[in-house]
Amino acid sequence: MLLDNIAVFVCVLLLLLAVWSLLSDTFLAKVDVADGDGVPGESAGSVSSVSVVVVSDNNASELAANLPVYLSQDYPAGYEVIVVVDRDEDGTGDVLKTFAGNPLLYTTFVPDSSRYMSRRKLAVTLGVKAAKNEWILLADAAARPASPKWIARMAASCRDGVDMVMGYSCFADETCDFKKLYRFHRAYSLLHEAQSGRAYGLVGCNLMFRKSMFMAGNGFLGNLKYLRGEYEFMVNKYSDGGNVAVEASRDSYIVENAPSPKKWHDMNVFHVETRRHLDGGFRHGAAFVSDMLSLYVCLLASVAATVWAALVSRWLILPLAVLALVVPVLSRTLKAKRAMRDFGLHIPLWKVVPIEMGIAWHNLRYVFLHKFSDKHDFISHKS
Repeated sequence: MLLDNIAVFVCVLLLLLAVWSLLSDTFLAKVDVADGDGVPGESAGSVSSVSVVVVSDNNASELAANLPVYLSQDYPAGYEVIVVVDRDEDGTGDVLKTFAGNPLLYTTFVPDSSRYMSRRKLAVTLGVKAAKNEWILLADAAARPASPKWIARMAASCRDGVDMVMGYSCFADETCDFKKLYRFHRAYSLLHEAQSGRAYGLVGCNLMFRKSMFMAGNGFLGNLKYLRGEYEFMVNKYSDGGNVAVEASRDSYIVENAPSPKKWHDMNVFHVETRRHLDGGFRHGAAFVSDMLSLYVCLLASVAATVWAALVSRWLILPLAVLALVVPVLSRTLKAKRAMRDFGLHIPLWKVVPIEMGIAWHNLRYVFLHKFSDKHDFISHKS
């Protein structure tokens, strides 16, 4: 029953591991969901008209369903919608013809001859060049604004000194819980970093930026050959520590359709490639590794200490070992509950820690898939 040196060491170690797990939790930090809050359209400072650039890539059915939402925004200052078609092999052009009479809509197509650069980045560039307004809202045809106040809420964060506004993108409700929480976990950490003045990237398709900034920086120059990652490259290239705002009020959300298995695979393996070319990756990656590693180490150490204490009758250690197991799990669950409540995400609380534990293995899987893939699949210039 006495506490010898070994018992003291085990107790201190368990305490330190529990504290490490608590402090490394991604959801410990709080993302301010009221950033840019105010009367839509009235707190936008110098923002008047906005140009919404929507990239379509064989998205005929999604475009038919989502384009009406883009064209029916409640934004008194005025806006235009520019649909840039990357590929049209499924009748996208026919869908656009049904909206041809709408004065808000302008359409353009990426030339078939564009072969030595990312067609998606070229599509964004064509949309920006065609825009009549200084502020650009970039989105995707496979996603839709969650509210008719989307433009107004995003514009509300366009203050002096701000060149980009990062918005939140979520998956539709029918998406499985693992994919929804995985996306939320990534988005939450990126939004928090941006609010802390260390913007690294953006997950999803909800970004507002100045046309003058994009043109002065030569657009995607420096990463044009990489097929994907346009949102991540944009934030990573043009953020300077204080020019990025975050808009996370409910009306500013973009809702993406539940990803198919192929799209989910492509999103993740391309993300592994993209992050290799982003600045600040060590800091961002270290925070994620600390979160995942501390969770596993703390839980495994607590279970091992519990079993050991029971086997050797160290009954004074047993309660501490159990607490070191329960407290981090309970804390992570409650922190995730608060974060999900703020963003309107509904996932059963008992799934939170198991899914978080699965995120680490999910990422490792795609690291290996990327490692053994053909690296020419990620670039436009194959020669």
